[in-house]
Amino acid sequence: MTKVFPHTLVIAFAWTLAFGACGQIMAQSPKAPPPLGQLVDLGGYRVHLYCTGKGSPTVMVVGGGFSFDWGLVQPEVAKVTRICTYDPSGTAWSDPGPPLSCPQRVDEIHKLLRNAETGGPYVLVGLSVGALVARLYASLYPGEVAGMVIVDHAFIDLGGETPSGTSAPGLDSPPVLIQRTPIVLTVEETSKFANLPKRIGELHRWAASLKPVLPTVETAEDCLSQLKTRDQGAHPLGNLPLVVISTGNQHPNYKKLQAELLALSHRSEQFMASKSFHSVEIDEPDVVVAAIEQVVDLARR
Repeated sequence: MTKVFPHTLVIAFAWTLAFGACGQIMAQSPKAPPPLGQLVDLGGYRVHLYCTGKGSPTVMVVGGGFSFDWGLVQPEVAKVTRICTYDPSGTAWSDPGPPLSCPQRVDEIHKLLRNAETGGPYVLVGLSVGALVARLYASLYPGEVAGMVIVDHAFIDLGGETPSGTSAPGLDSPPVLIQRTPIVLTVEETSKFANLPKRIGELHRWAASLKPVLPTVETAEDCLSQLKTRDQGAHPLGNLPLVVISTGNQHPNYKKLQAELLALSHRSEQFMASKSFHSVEIDEPDVVVAAIEQVVDLARR
């Protein structure tokens, strides 16, 4: 079944919302605002985790922007269960850590949840490259995962319809969300950034000033390579509750990807965020909230 959520927002350009593990300014700068949550020691460096709400399963946003970029989603989900967001090492309040391959990203999240004693099971939510991280986490730690929400999964178009290195594909161009040459646009330029409360907007500008490194296509390829060796056979997620949130991307390979994602589980459903290009959690947070609530409900059953 496909659910369509009508909305009046305009479609934005693509901007990849997962970050790398370094910054030019230390997160512990005196100018840094106080963290929203707690700094959890992972053994040599600390990572910021922000949890609100009560209940089980815990919703864990494992990737896609800064923790506070989910500020329109987190308060709503917190009304029905516990939800946590985090900042990967080297972004926002999190200390710089080791260079993160895809498995190391999963390991960082696993240590974070263990050391913070959050308590599973978890409904994993991943945007863009974060969706790949969520899938690898579920593959490595299936007993800890109660459900999954994939938000505009990373799309690597290697078919060549859009030349590699295009810096800003327009609305009429085949959208390529991850390229070998990073897309040099900010989330303020590519989403309905004004939807966010003023305080969150200020936090975003501060964190962006730390110059986090955008992920490259190699980051996603690393995840895909790991998944290729683990996701064997039909429906590798079994009966895990899964909602796939898709945008209005009309590229044929993107549509093919959505079908492949839905086939990951016997219990999958597609939600449409047709007025978002990529930052669905900002442009159409109601779609993300509805998807999470549905997976939480199915997991509780």
